[in-house]
Amino acid sequence: MRAAVLEGKRKFVIEEVPEPVLEKDEVLIKVQYCGICGSDLHVFKEGAGVGFGHEYSGDIVGMGPDVKGWRMGERVAVEPIISCGECFWCQRGELGLCEQYFIALVEYKGAFATYAKAKYYHLHKLPRGLSYEEGTIIEPTTCALHAIKVAGMQKGDIVAVLGLGPIGQLVARVAKASGAKAVYASEVSPLRLKMARGAVDEVIDVKLTNPVDRILELTDGRGPDIVFECAGAVATTQQSIALVRKGGTVVIVAICFETVELPVSNINLRGLTVKGSMCFSPGEYAVALKLIKNNKIDVAPLLRRKMPLAKINEAFEMALRGEGGKILIKP
Repeated sequence: MRAAVLEGKRKFVIEEVPEPVLEKDEVLIKVQYCGICGSDLHVFKEGAGVGFGHEYSGDIVGMGPDVKGWRMGERVAVEPIISCGECFWCQRGELGLCEQYFIALVEYKGAFATYAKAKYYHLHKLPRGLSYEEGTIIEPTTCALHAIKVAGMQKGDIVAVLGLGPIGQLVARVAKASGAKAVYASEVSPLRLKMARGAVDEVIDVKLTNPVDRILELTDGRGPDIVFECAGAVATTQQSIALVRKGGTVVIVAICFETVELPVSNINLRGLTVKGSMCFSPGEYAVALKLIKNNKIDVAPLLRRKMPLAKINEAFEMALRGEGGKILIKP
């Protein structure tokens, strides 16, 4: 089969590799589409020796002897769980904090390939009317849903989303669908600004308007109840603390590897809560699937760019430039 193999920084090569060998409780999936995640971009930029390609959908074409409840040819989306399920954090439902997570990530073989394998109990049937493309965006929607849960958002809250990459777009949409009174969002990319218009109450082009000033103006100087940092940048991390209301909550959703200087006194003097959100918890994937299936959120504007495996390097460079929304690879 064909698979994308990372050879150093910002360089995939397409190679012929052996098909995955199934364990007794695994299925073989012919991959229809696999989305590029923000975490994949970090791997791509650094040439890191860890797995990538986990937002995928496809068809069952092989099954181990212990697989139950599935048939050959069924359309599925995959809940990509690599946590051990046994450590302290897994027992608490915090799968992204698993003690074995990064060890497992090194061994993970992803779905930028003709075939991928998964445990049968991590599969979700794609309902009639739900496309393969929509199947790929269930997992990032689950991460957005988890961020909303971590924030403790209530109906009637005012929310700000800083950064409108795919996760920011989904956080904004899920917040609105979950009963936020208003959702204000900021972004630098013209395409991403366009994708968010109509989905949130106001989209702020940071090239033209200071987002902190504008959102404070929209909230009568008080600030939003919750700010989601979804850009993974120094500036937006600093803006999050400056922007949120007294007693409000900041949720760091994106990953910023740079050092960020913050006036820490603002946290206690203004009674702030700052949380990180990582991956998702058990049961949230099924909820995210229903949100998309029942048209509670509109993901179609995010799914307009599809590229073949042979152009995966071009696709990743586009994603790094903030182009194309959620870019899908079709092996």
